[in-house]
Amino acid sequence: MVVWEKKESSPVTHVAIAGDFLPASGLQLPPRRSWRDIAAGLTRPFSKADVAILNLECCIDVGDSKPRTKFGLGDSFAAEPDVLDFPVSLGANLIGMANNHIYDYGEEGLARTRQAVQKRALVPVGIGKTLSEPPDATVAQTGAGPRIGVWAAARHLPELATRKKPGIEPATRKRGEEALRELKAKDASLTIAYLHAGLEHTNRPDPDDVALLRELAKIGFDIVTACHSHRIAGYERVRRADGTSAFCFYGLGSISSGVLYSELEREGLVVVAGLDASGEIVRLTVHPVHLEATGWGRTPRFADAYNILNRFELLSEELTRGTYKERFYNDTKIRMLHRQLRDLQAAVQNGGVRGLASKLRRVRMRHLNRALHGMG
Repeated sequence: MVVWEKKESSPVTHVAIAGDFLPASGLQLPPRRSWRDIAAGLTRPFSKADVAILNLECCIDVGDSKPRTKFGLGDSFAAEPDVLDFPVSLGANLIGMANNHIYDYGEEGLARTRQAVQKRALVPVGIGKTLSEPPDATVAQTGAGPRIGVWAAARHLPELATRKKPGIEPATRKRGEEALRELKAKDASLTIAYLHAGLEHTNRPDPDDVALLRELAKIGFDIVTACHSHRIAGYERVRRADGTSAFCFYGLGSISSGVLYSELEREGLVVVAGLDASGEIVRLTVHPVHLEATGWGRTPRFADAYNILNRFELLSEELTRGTYKERFYNDTKIRMLHRQLRDLQAAVQNGGVRGLASKLRRVRMRHLNRALHGMG
């Protein structure tokens, strides 16, 4: 589906942006099929891509590393190195690591994951710097000339970087401004903010996330995307003060995932940006992904593709009209208080008083504000 284009221009290079890749938990491949075989069923969005990125939502090759104790709900995910055949076969070269599962096996698991990723000539992005250092902002060169700048970052995680401790890039306007300066200093033609943001169990974005994504677009990022909810959301075109446009995609869903709480989590999107020789966006398309059986992705059949793209259009209309806000709060208020109480109970069971204190300090308390807002 074409969502925007300059009809008088033709792209000379392409960038593919996919969502969550979680090859763990309940995900099992079909009999006698490999990750290369699964990737072969998803080649269309990536066939012309010079640069491609997806979000790795688990640890890789953790060996004897122990899962970290979690103060609250949530599982720990790890997979074997062969799962990286999937992004490699698709032609991906950047791997987002700014997410809530990359520290599931602690510092050792993170180090082993980075080593496994780099061993396959993939570039991990979004992790490893302190706030005293320049952001982890990466630039990839394309054969046709444009240089693609990517900054991966996350919201509301306990492992976010501080001034003294390296960690996950924090998704804030201030850090985004620093990342933009870094990317421009490296002569990036196109800039992408690739964020871990959103909330599970809803296709609508958190209004607070919408505000941040719009802000990042207005200060200079050309494409701003979010993934984490495991569901698709809509998009919008943002007009900037200088008359140029940027594009926000509020939920890419998954490209393959072993965690499926709902049939709606079998849907994903791959955004493909076509650029001219100067790096300007001249064509934007979205390609649907359907997660089969236990969660491997494939190019969907016609009926599934129609449903995914129709939902994407309707969700985009909600953003344009502003009706997404009420529907977001309606989606979340049903589960939110119950889940937060379960989360606090799990924190006590897993960590006693220390676990409870840690949970209460977490920004996840914003979830309660969401629920209370929805009840107003």
